[in-house]
This record gives sequence, C-alpha cells and structure tokens, in this order.
Amino acid sequence: MKNLYFIRHGISEHNILFHKFGKKIFYDKRYYDTKLTSDGIEQSIVLGNSWKGIDKVDLVLCSSLSRTLETARNIFTHINVPILALDILKEYPQGLQTCNKRDHKQNLINKYPEIDFTNVDEIDTMWDPVKEETIDKLEERIKLLNEFIKGRNENEIAIISHNSFIGQYKDKEIGLIENGKEELLHCHPYKIEFKL
Repeated sequence: MKNLYFIRHGISEHNILFHKFGKKIFYDKRYYDTKLTSDGIEQSIVLGNSWKGIDKVDLVLCSSLSRTLETARNIFTHINVPILALDILKEYPQGLQTCNKRDHKQNLINKYPEIDFTNVDEIDTMWDPVKEETIDKLEERIKLLNEFIKGRNENEIAIISHNSFIGQYKDKEIGLIENGKEELLHCHPYKIEFKL
C-alpha cells in the first residue's frame, strides 16, 4: 500500500479574476498558464513549514502547469526529494481554457531547474484549441497516473494538481464554485490510501 497526498496548488491569478469576471476569464488569452498570486505563494510556503510528516514524503509528482510547479517548489524547498512533472496531472478540461495551457518545456526547465521534466512533452500536445476534453479523457489520464504510481518504488507520494483533477480522482465528483459546489482547499493535503 502507498499513501498519496493530493494537494491543490496555491491561489492563482485566474482563481482571483474569476470572482471579478466569471468563467470567461478562463478563456482569456492574456491569462495563459496562470501563475500563483502573492497569497498563493504564501500558502505554499506555509504548508511547507507546517506540514507534520513532510519529511516522510519520498516522491513528489506535479502537474506541468506553472502554478503547480511553483507550489511544489515552495512546499518542498527545504526537503531533498525528487519532484517529477507530469502532463497527465494538468487541470481538467484540457482545451479552450487558456489558463490550463502550459508553457513550452524548455521555458519551464529554465524557470524550475530543480524539477524533473523527463515525462513532459516538448510542446503542449494535450491542450486542444478547438474543443474541451471530455470526462472520459480525464478518466484515461487518471488510469495513466495509477499505472505510473504502481511502477514506482516510493510509498509516500505527494501529488500537486488541480481542483477538478483531484476531485474526480478522489470523489468522482468535480466541485466548482460556478456550479454552486464547494471547491477543494488550496495547499491542503488530502490523504488517500493507494492499494496495489
């Protein structure tokens, strides 16, 4: 058995702008691969300093979007643990929403040299400019993640991802504010037992 600790990234630009402008902000080309706000940076640093048992984590997997990469770096800045970026951990839906379209791999390598980008495609082939990803495609990504975890030797794994991805993984339900639901907390570990 492995222990997974799913963590939603810190508050980012599009999370704040949503409250002012609504969902249309997700499709605004000015907000592409959105970054953490100052509050999001603070949240991730606080978690890194306050999480009891953080030193037991022996692997970190994170989405290849900037807000999760920055969150992972801030949480684990004082811990010597491998951090691997995975495209399959990106937010749902992949497609149309520019906040979920990632930067080029080389730019990310330059910004986050402490993170391993071996499993990331050179350009973002997952994001579709003409249609949004289906829930079935998200389920395929979840299966790929499970297979990846099964192939690893580590048993205490932190996974830095996004509200919709984590919600579908752990509850088979995506909680979204725009649908009147409660979203997952930012920078809060949700523990799941992963049975092989």
